[in-house]
Amino acid sequence: MGYLIPLNALDLVDAVRHVLLAVIVGWFAIQLVPRFITNHKRFKIPRVGKNPVVSGLRNARTDFTKNGRNLTQEGYKLYKDSMYFIQTGDMERLVVSTRFVDELRKLPDSYLDSRTAVVERNLGWYNGVDILLKSTTHVDVCRTKLVQNLDKITDGQVKDLDYIFHHELNACFLDSGFQFHNAAETILNIVNRVVAKSLVGSSLSRDDTWLQTSLESTVNTGMLCRQLQPYPAFLRPFIYAFTATRQKLKYNLDVAQDLLSPIIMGRQRYEQNTDILQWLMDLYEDPDLSQSAPFLTKQILFLSTAATRSTASSIVNTLFDLLTYPQCQEPLRKEIGESVANAGGWSLASVQNMKRLDSFIKESQRLNHHVLLNFNRKVRRPITLSNGVTVPAGTFLSTPGFWAARDPEFFPNGEDFLPWRWFELREEAEQQGKTPTPYLASSTSPHNLHWGYGRNACPGRFMAAAELKLLLAWILWHFDICFPQGQSQRPESIFLDERVLPDPKQQIGFRVR
Repeated sequence: MGYLIPLNALDLVDAVRHVLLAVIVGWFAIQLVPRFITNHKRFKIPRVGKNPVVSGLRNARTDFTKNGRNLTQEGYKLYKDSMYFIQTGDMERLVVSTRFVDELRKLPDSYLDSRTAVVERNLGWYNGVDILLKSTTHVDVCRTKLVQNLDKITDGQVKDLDYIFHHELNACFLDSGFQFHNAAETILNIVNRVVAKSLVGSSLSRDDTWLQTSLESTVNTGMLCRQLQPYPAFLRPFIYAFTATRQKLKYNLDVAQDLLSPIIMGRQRYEQNTDILQWLMDLYEDPDLSQSAPFLTKQILFLSTAATRSTASSIVNTLFDLLTYPQCQEPLRKEIGESVANAGGWSLASVQNMKRLDSFIKESQRLNHHVLLNFNRKVRRPITLSNGVTVPAGTFLSTPGFWAARDPEFFPNGEDFLPWRWFELREEAEQQGKTPTPYLASSTSPHNLHWGYGRNACPGRFMAAAELKLLLAWILWHFDICFPQGQSQRPESIFLDERVLPDPKQQIGFRVR
């Protein structure tokens, strides 16, 4: 980790302020730890992994960072229908069975707080993720304007795809053979460009400075969190004051604001711009837009971080599965061609008709959750579950979503990849006059929590699902793809703390069809 020495008096004052804050936080920690331990004794809930009180917080965190996959799998085998405590790399959690999800989703935010949970998990007070606690307009926009204008958003993205793929896979258009690219990096760059179009419009979606800044901001947001996590809470403000990543993230914010400010000042409310920036401007609480740039910039960067990484990871995982099951590629290409022809071109309508592709993506998501634990909530008021256990305020609650999604009790042959699983269920539902919604890639369920569940499920999942299908369909239709010679199976995912990452070193070959 790099460190910066304060360069002037203001920096020194800022550093002293953080040190004083650290002392105050430490005092509160000393006061609250005995009460915390008492609460756990009263709970009488089993524990998986090392007990931080016995082995030390650092040892318990390190143990989970290295062995989170095995520990959560053990917890699921032992307490699948109940609950257990576990110390993760960031915090102590009460992991409750997915059987409780339906009753938990009905509780108001005053009892179960999802936004605070996101901020706490990501140490959002240090990296800007706490913008979640300052406004809900980005959620409102995703739930209303984004869904209502999804066809226009998709049309705008389609217009840029030829340019984007020529830019990112240029070598493929200069040579008739397979050109190998790092899958994670290439797809991340493609998704970053597509997301930029829907976030800030055409003026910045091809701006190299904006694209680089949004990617760097995403990286630095996560890096700052991971750099601070190993330290006790009362030390984090002091470490934060001197870490170089803090300065990098501030630089990203300044550059992004410099790029966005002229656009914001050049627009008016309710202009006919089909992008999230315009819709956030329309909902900005202060009638004076001249002061809105700092806040709107933070919102846009947060949305960029949230949308880019998760979408890119899902596409990479799906490509790995397409290469592991190459027999699925031609049926999918046939469906893509028919859907585009029937819709009169590439559009949201054509994408929505790709039922087999939708099924393939949903199955890949089921077996490739991005995290081991999800449906994360901070308990604000004591809640009593249907099994009689009362969970006190202050508890951080999660569910074992990664393992539930593989459970054969909920999904027949749950450990197996069945590409047409959801297509067949969807066809059966439609034949019986039932809604096919539960079987769509954008849908949620208590035991498949890729998008979350309930009213706090990912508000942008409909756009994300459309982007996934559009980009994967475009790749399949325009390119042949392959693993390096001698490889026929997807690489093992990387398990780090609770994160599950597609292999960042895997190469994929692309050849223009």
